[in-house]
Amino acid sequence: MEQQEIQRIIEQQRTYFQRGEMYPVEARRAALFRVEEYFLEHQQEVLDVLAEDLGKPALEAYLSEYHFLLQEIRFIRGALKSWLAPKRVKSPIYFKPCKSSIEYKPFGVVLVVAPWNYPIQLAISPLIAAVAAGNTVVLKPSEVSAASEQFLVRLVQSCFAPEHVHVVTGGADVSKALLDEKFDFIFFTGSTEIGRMVARKAAEHLTPSILELGGKCPVVVDSSADPETAARRILAGKLFNSGQTCFAPDYVAVHADVEDQLIVEMQKLMKAVPWQEEMGRVINRNHYARLIALIDGCAGEEIRAFEDDEHQLRMAPRILRHVSWDDPIMKEEIFGPLLPVIVYEGESALREHLNAMGSPLALYLFSKDRAWIRRMMDSLRSGGVCINDTMKQGSILELPFGGVGDSGYGRYRGKTGVLAMSYQRSVVERSSRGSGWADLLPPYEKSFKWLKKLLK
Repeated sequence: MEQQEIQRIIEQQRTYFQRGEMYPVEARRAALFRVEEYFLEHQQEVLDVLAEDLGKPALEAYLSEYHFLLQEIRFIRGALKSWLAPKRVKSPIYFKPCKSSIEYKPFGVVLVVAPWNYPIQLAISPLIAAVAAGNTVVLKPSEVSAASEQFLVRLVQSCFAPEHVHVVTGGADVSKALLDEKFDFIFFTGSTEIGRMVARKAAEHLTPSILELGGKCPVVVDSSADPETAARRILAGKLFNSGQTCFAPDYVAVHADVEDQLIVEMQKLMKAVPWQEEMGRVINRNHYARLIALIDGCAGEEIRAFEDDEHQLRMAPRILRHVSWDDPIMKEEIFGPLLPVIVYEGESALREHLNAMGSPLALYLFSKDRAWIRRMMDSLRSGGVCINDTMKQGSILELPFGGVGDSGYGRYRGKTGVLAMSYQRSVVERSSRGSGWADLLPPYEKSFKWLKKLLK
């Protein structure tokens, strides 16, 4: 796509926004309702395109990219009017008579750049937040998940005027061309490396942004944890979407006292669960080759669920035992069905290693020791925490979702997303009549005397 065409799209969006077409809350709610209706009418199509792009099992696709979005749309639509209503605040007595309030206003033209791993959810969720807040949107889906990209084109064309929401397709060159333009807000989901590039581009135009990145999300299993429960919940979170989730467990640090028991329970699950029939694909050959290289860099024991099928890009889940903090697999986010296991003994050394890994999107703690849990939470930074389970903190619409440090900044989901796509405008209204005793004009001597008495 030519730069001139991108500029034309942005200009028509800016004109539409300035006309105030989406200022009424009811117009925004109507737009969300159209998206909801489209999803209800195209449920099977959602499942089909996700199966085509990622080989997603129908249950995974339904829960994470169909039902989740329906719930979020309904949640936002139902409460939008109350969320965006002006909020009255107190005014100082020396400004009386006076009314002070906070209004929530849309930024303008929002760019949403979506990834390939949850190609529908992570495009539509920020899109509906932006629309609910009253913005216009330019959506750039990932070209890697091509079937989902075309589904998003059809959905947007059916539910929105092109000057309200427009989908721009293409590769990295198109993304770069979009980022060269001035938007009023940018929402990006993707890798930390690309996130830094987006942040630099946003800074050039002083554009506010939300970056949803990832990082190496640790699971820590202490000596008091139940190994059977921990094994089941770790693998359920790790292997959902074949490990291609930004807040999936990346690796396990387990206390030496329970390591053998945890491995035994994981081995049982590797044999008992029909992973080969219910696993999605690695997205493409480049990622597949990258994961194989990470496996080759590990010298320890490998526990595998089934044999790989490279032709179909189906990689067997693996538990990689006896991994060290210095192994290549610990130097980057895995984003695949590989689970390194590191043994620890001393809590102080463990915290030192975890802090050296940066600030992840999620921290997972398995323990029955409340004091230990609190110490870990207080000493480690992360976007979210889940205790005695994995992934659940990212599935609750009332909770804000986002990272810190290397895992990004800004929060969204539900009310948090709508308010994040709005800015707070302070409004003060004073009567045009009445005394001017608060209008401070020289000479100040008399005013200063009574102000000192009043302001104690």
